[in-house]
Amino acid sequence: MLLLLVRRRRLTRDLEFWVAAYDKTQGKMAFFDPSRAQDFLFISGTKMRTLERSKENPPNGFMCPGGWKVLVEYYDSLVPSDNGRVPEAVPA
Repeated sequence: MLLLLVRRRRLTRDLEFWVAAYDKTQGKMAFFDPSRAQDFLFISGTKMRTLERSKENPPNGFMCPGGWKVLVEYYDSLVPSDNGRVPEAVPA
């Protein structure tokens, strides 16, 4: 059992996680390169909803136009509640 735990710990320590972000120099999503941090833009879900509310589009190459259209149509279809806030989506 101890050997299994040691192996599992070594495995998780050795795993690398690649973070994707929008590369402004290439105009598309790419793996984040810390040596060129100023060239990358991280676009969160909150940022995407803000863009949609203000009727702005994300940068070209961030996502396909058809996907953005689906997102815009979905958020436009939500009716604000009595307090003026859009209700949270129900998980599928």
